Parts: sequence; C-alpha cells; structure tokens
Amino acid sequence: MRGPRTVRVAVRHVLGDAGRPRTRTVTWAARDFRLVRPAEGRDRVELECPVCSAALVAEVRDHARTRRIRLTWGTVCLLALVLFAASLAYAVHEGGRTLPAGQSPPLLLPVSVAAAAVTLIVAPAAWVIARTHIGVTLVDAPGPRRGHRIVPVRR
Repeated sequence: MRGPRTVRVAVRHVLGDAGRPRTRTVTWAARDFRLVRPAEGRDRVELECPVCSAALVAEVRDHARTRRIRLTWGTVCLLALVLFAASLAYAVHEGGRTLPAGQSPPLLLPVSVAAAAVTLIVAPAAWVIARTHIGVTLVDAPGPRRGHRIVPVRR
C-alpha cells in the first residue's frame, strides 16, 4: 500500500515573543512548502527561511514510518490511560479502607498514587505527539537558525 507522497509544511520565523504575566504573544512569518516523501527511509531537504534567508535542513521520513510512529504514540497514550485508571482505582480502594491499630498501609498505595500522577502527564503528552507528528523534523538549528520551527499546514 502506497501512502501520500507529499507533505505540506510551513517554516516559521519567530519575529517576537512577548511574555506577559498571564498571556504570551508570539508573532512569526511563515512560508509554505510541499515536500516529497521518499519511497523508503528518509531524505534531507534544504528549506529557505522567508525572513532571514537562512538555509534550514529538514529530514523527511517515508509515510509508513510516520504512520508507525504516530500509532506507537497513540498506543502509549492508550496504555497510559489504562494504567491511570487502574492505579487510581487501586489507590481509592486501598486508601479508603480503615486499618486496625498498628498496621501500616500497603506498600503499593504510594506507588499507585505516583503512577497515577505520572500517567496523568504522559497520556495527554503522548496524544499531542501522536496528533501532531508529520514525519518532518528540523535537523540542525545552531546559532542564527534557532528562531525557526517546522509546522504542518492544515487547511
């Protein structure tokens, strides 16, 4: 099965980043590119910034590898949600019991609370990565290339 051969991305040049107490305003200039995916493996392409004309090197992965990465992160998200539900249920069940005098709570109680806290952070992060991964990454960004991002174009 052959997947889509092209991917649309935008190269963003950050013009300003104003952080205020409760808001953050980021302004940028962008230029759209249509990149051709390789049949297998990955290719490196050179893109030009619309503002500073810096040459940016991007790596484009094939469609199958991109799908596998997105599916893997989706699976991580699903497993984190299952582990969150199980550890939270165990913590509520064990934490709500009345223990006889002198008996300490089970050792797994703090472990389950910690697991619930960690998976509460991992699940949304994995979901965002799975939704936004497009198979195009900025390879090197030293010095003057730091104010750039490659983002998907969705219209």
